[in-house]
Amino acid sequence: MLKIFIKVAALIATLSMTGCVSYTVTGPLGAPLHPASVSNPRAAQVADVTVAIPGADEATRTAISRSLTMQLNQYVKAGGYFKQVTEYPVRLGENDVVLKFNMTSLKGHRAPHPAYIPGALLTLTIWIWVNGPIYVDSFDVAGDLVIVDRDGKELAAAKEQIKFEHNVGLYGREYWSPVMGAKQLNELVSKLLATATAKLATPQLKGE
Repeated sequence: MLKIFIKVAALIATLSMTGCVSYTVTGPLGAPLHPASVSNPRAAQVADVTVAIPGADEATRTAISRSLTMQLNQYVKAGGYFKQVTEYPVRLGENDVVLKFNMTSLKGHRAPHPAYIPGALLTLTIWIWVNGPIYVDSFDVAGDLVIVDRDGKELAAAKEQIKFEHNVGLYGREYWSPVMGAKQLNELVSKLLATATAKLATPQLKGE
């Protein structure tokens, strides 16, 4: 009886090591979900991304900003939203625009599923091997995009938030994934760009 108790206690201790973890979602963004069907006839630049997530120190915000700015440059180019994407110090033309992204939430959280430990104990860990839920992953990513002309005048804007939660079992791809939340971040950026560019009027060229 004592041996059984010791084994159960060891199993409980092992299962309890699966704790909660919170992290910041920073990508990778990957390929655009919905590339533009028609490119806007302007050149665009992506400004340094503003990271307004609470609790982050200046060094962390700067590192995230640099990473996302680089990724978004590639994302906007690959998506074909504009005829050309340039980078500073390239001079903006009269009809060119600047994309100002502001990330207000990049939250990722992993916690044990409430049924995991009792389920694993009652089934002597069969719960785990039949892909019963072990974790609950939740994401809350939000931000806004303002498109301005070269003088800083706002031409179009969009604001989005995506909240998502799902269960993860041992055989789920997300169980071992080092890029948790990348899909949700990609979706957020895709929606921001689609909404803002749809509001952006086609420039009136000289002579028209």
